[in-house]
Amino acid sequence: MLRFITTITVLATITGCSSMTYHTDIDNGVLSQEIGTYVNKRDLQQFYSDQEAHESGATLLGRIEAESCDGDGRGKNNVSYNRSKSNAIDLLKADAMRKGGNAFTINSCSETSVSYCDLSVLCTGQAYDY
Repeated sequence: MLRFITTITVLATITGCSSMTYHTDIDNGVLSQEIGTYVNKRDLQQFYSDQEAHESGATLLGRIEAESCDGDGRGKNNVSYNRSKSNAIDLLKADAMRKGGNAFTINSCSETSVSYCDLSVLCTGQAYDY
């Protein structure tokens, strides 16, 4: 009998929630811009050296840099270097796109000391039009 009542309750809840709609303050313009940025970052060409970029005929657009700051500087967060580096590279790609590039190089990534971060990674590179 308890199973029957539980089953009916679950079915009634599922049926009742099926017509619910959710609203957010994110409009279609913001959503499409975020999705477009994500897709474009994935489509960027990465050259493994500035020489490779030059030999391929890419046009240098300029130096790019990005810094990832993880944690609050109190040392209580367990932040991995690889995760911070990945975030910094993602920001580096965004900087390349802001310069009008569709390709980039990573010249260096290194840990930096910033008082308000548990871990900070600075990456530098070059943006290219390819």
